[in-house]
Amino acid sequence: MKKSIFLLGLVFVFLVVSSASGQTAKKPYELIQWNKPKPIGQRISGEQYVLPAGWKEAVKGVKGIKVSNFGALEHDPATAQNAKRFEELTGIKVQLLGWAEPPIVPKTVSIFAARSPAVDVFCYDHPTTYMQMVAGGWLHPIDAIWNDPGVWKFYAPPLKKGLAAPDGRIYGSIGQTKTMMLFYRPSMVPKAPATYVDLQEAAKKAKKDQVWGYVFSAGGEMDIIYPMRDMIYSQGGRMVDVKRQRLVVDSPEGKNAWKMLTDMVLVDQSAPNSVLEYSWMAASDMFAMGKAAMVMTHTVDANRFKDPKKAPNIQNDWAVAPPPKWDASKPDDYHASYFDIDGYMINKFIKDNQKAAAMLFLDFMRSYEASYRELIVEGNEAAVITAYDSPAAKNIPVPAERKAAMSRAVLETFPPAGRALTDVIKEFFANAVAKKMPPMEALEKCQKALDDYAVPE
Repeated sequence: MKKSIFLLGLVFVFLVVSSASGQTAKKPYELIQWNKPKPIGQRISGEQYVLPAGWKEAVKGVKGIKVSNFGALEHDPATAQNAKRFEELTGIKVQLLGWAEPPIVPKTVSIFAARSPAVDVFCYDHPTTYMQMVAGGWLHPIDAIWNDPGVWKFYAPPLKKGLAAPDGRIYGSIGQTKTMMLFYRPSMVPKAPATYVDLQEAAKKAKKDQVWGYVFSAGGEMDIIYPMRDMIYSQGGRMVDVKRQRLVVDSPEGKNAWKMLTDMVLVDQSAPNSVLEYSWMAASDMFAMGKAAMVMTHTVDANRFKDPKKAPNIQNDWAVAPPPKWDASKPDDYHASYFDIDGYMINKFIKDNQKAAAMLFLDFMRSYEASYRELIVEGNEAAVITAYDSPAAKNIPVPAERKAAMSRAVLETFPPAGRALTDVIKEFFANAVAKKMPPMEALEKCQKALDDYAVPE
């Protein structure tokens, strides 16, 4: 009997030891309890951000993180203030790297391709860029910080779709958002255009010797996509064939958009052919200088147009309206522009405790507290839409209109080669406007080039 008990004891010990040896120690970032001391949604949505339980043990040994930033920090006071606030909360130093915008994507790719741990957190300016990095297999997954289903209600509806990778996981987070609305000068356009046909007619009437009726961008990287998308979305159409992973510009909606944009330049002459040289900022500049009656541009430009120093020629002579519909009978969600994400992603090749610190940073930067600073301090669009309801938001230009624009915006994630594909569209649009080929022929050849560029089915 004693022998049997002894043998059973040995078996028990063996099983315990075996079980223990088979267990894998948790990674530092797995020690963070994102839903404690409060559910994620409650932690991040209050006026003051609350750190999650377990964070101190997770970031043990981390003194600082390096974070890339679009452009010089002198233009991003909210980002600098948020980084300082994160340092106060955690003791982790945030080194913000101000990188120039044109080469920032190739620079990011080169660091990832080298599997370098030189930068912990990378910024991105568009879901297309984010998906390019996902496709490279370079990002650390951050599903854990989005683990509370209730957290999504604090953001504009398209966000969840924009962050979901093809494998169903989430690798990116949000800092701020972007969309567009129509700016017009009541002295030249007495009534806000309700439809794009109305806009086209108003542009023809408003055109004067030194003032264009309507301006848009078609010269910088991805810029022709902005007016194209707005017109396509106003018809209920889309540019991305998700199933085939193709960009589509020759749909009925795309043909309508292409014809109207080229007609404004070539037929109506209400828009200048110099749009081929305009970046999105240049089109806004034309309006700010009083050289255009209307422009569809980013909602944040309301801050600039309100400033007498930046827009001296249009003071007391500008107003905003939702993006026009194509068909007046359609519901209000056809007042749609694009939805864009400026966010952050974590380098897969850094140490695990650095990943924990980076995840904390992303958690803070998508909070109400951080969004509030983006909106109030810098005038950017807030990621957390309840920031527009704060008392301080009453002091920013047209807060209600900006919130409405965010709520109706449409998000499409282009294929990984999206930036190169937009260069194709820019090339053929330029061929049409420069009269190198008839507009609809240019559109047909553009679609063929896009199809040839895509991965074969």
